[in-house]
Amino acid sequence: MQHLFSRIVSSIKEGSVVRYFKHFLSRLLLLAVIAGAGWFLWSNRQAQAKAELALYNMQARLAQLTGQRPTQTQKTNQRTDGATTIKGRWPQRNATVYVNTGNSTLDAATQLAMSQWNRTGAFKFQPVDKEDNAQIVVKAMNSNDAAAGKTQTITAAMTGQITHATVFLNAYYLLNPAYGYSEQRIVNTAEHELGHAIGLNHSNHVSVMQPAGSFYTIQPSDVAKINQLYSNKQQ
Repeated sequence: MQHLFSRIVSSIKEGSVVRYFKHFLSRLLLLAVIAGAGWFLWSNRQAQAKAELALYNMQARLAQLTGQRPTQTQKTNQRTDGATTIKGRWPQRNATVYVNTGNSTLDAATQLAMSQWNRTGAFKFQPVDKEDNAQIVVKAMNSNDAAAGKTQTITAAMTGQITHATVFLNAYYLLNPAYGYSEQRIVNTAEHELGHAIGLNHSNHVSVMQPAGSFYTIQPSDVAKINQLYSNKQQ
């Protein structure tokens, strides 16, 4: 009887050890997954950008649910930028870009916008870590001038080539839930301004370059315009 009791106690102890070991392994696996996800986000700019924008979108939706829902007028009448006409183009289909808006959401949107343009194959944006090395600089502004962004370019008079561009993303509108900018519309705005930075002007058709609303991402017609603009070497 005593021997049987000892075996039962031993089995219980062994079972406890097994359960503890399984619990330890599950915790270890969870930590490994979290660490792996953290490393992936840290090392992958695009994934990090998507995570930042997803967080912003969740915060914006929460703000809407608590009573800060934008009106339809605010959504549709907001200009993406002014009526500035861009003249010129870059010598090649690529340019270096320095992004420093001082806001993680706007930085993330710009990174995704550059990635989207790069995927088209029509133009390549190359991020750099120093402003002095950049041909295009992306910054933030905070102004109620009714434009969600603006782009300034410097063009050489003799060659008609763009030598420098500065993009401004307007936090006053883009980051205010009252104006209804979802993460996608913020990215669309960044795509729009980068389009100006490489020589595109406004379009009244379905286009990322439509001047109001930031409702469209890059369209085939936008890619066609870039290809046309850069198809021939400028004299």
